[in-house]
Amino acid sequence: MSWGERSDGGRPLATTSAVLGRRACALVAVGSAAVHGLMLGRSANPALAILVVAMMGACLYCARDLWTMGSSRAWCLIAVMNLGMIAVHWSAPGHHHTGVIGTVVLPASTLMTVATSLSVLEAAAATAVLYVKSRGRAVSLANSSAA
Repeated sequence: MSWGERSDGGRPLATTSAVLGRRACALVAVGSAAVHGLMLGRSANPALAILVVAMMGACLYCARDLWTMGSSRAWCLIAVMNLGMIAVHWSAPGHHHTGVIGTVVLPASTLMTVATSLSVLEAAAATAVLYVKSRGRAVSLANSSAA
């Protein structure tokens, strides 16, 4: 039996943990879609509502891909979309922190804080996965060219 193999003949442990991690991230993406659904109820602007529905669809599309395959394309989409969401959420009026005396800064809503936190978590996870996947490819390319 070599490293990473299971004694019961099932999947190697590294593959099993990768699938579990990928599926955990898929569930986080479904949670992000649910947070967008909660935001939909607070939107008075029809254009913003359409954008939120589109984001819900994108979250669910990536969740499906992560659950079934975990392609690099899906991880890249997750990283880019979440970094974009962080930029949008931090530019919201409740997130401005100015040093001017007398400026009233509204606290960020709990929902916005949850959404931004999920975006940070998803972007970090996707970045880590893409780094590991690209490192593995770089090592295999280096080994094949040395042979």
